[in-house]
Amino acid sequence: MQILLVDDNPHVRGSLKQMLEQLSLDIEYILEAGCDLSAIRLIQKYRPELIITDAKLLLLSEASLLDQFYEPQKRSRIIVTSSHEFVLKAFCQGGIDSLLKPIEPGELEIALLGASGTGSGYGHPYLEQAEPQRSDHMM
Repeated sequence: MQILLVDDNPHVRGSLKQMLEQLSLDIEYILEAGCDLSAIRLIQKYRPELIITDAKLLLLSEASLLDQFYEPQKRSRIIVTSSHEFVLKAFCQGGIDSLLKPIEPGELEIALLGASGTGSGYGHPYLEQAEPQRSDHMM
């Protein structure tokens, strides 16, 4: 698995990288970037299978370019991190997994297994809460 860690805080990226390296997953490489255009350039160049990113990157206007960098047969999975629960709930409603900071190793592993298709999927409490709200809006 190729992974890109995106966060403005080098300490957060370092902690995540250390947690990932301790998991028994087949990780080919882990790239790192801040929440800026350098992350977009790494996505273009390396096309990682998994992007673990602070919500800040996806809120940048340039981040809408993420969809343009992938062929339909090779799309990245995204796990969003944030220190704000309301941000995570909004992303979960769109089918993206999320992790509340500070990140716990067990939660990271569950999100990775769900993103890689080897786990039980997105059983995150925010997503479970989001489902009824989505169906209510559709009525």
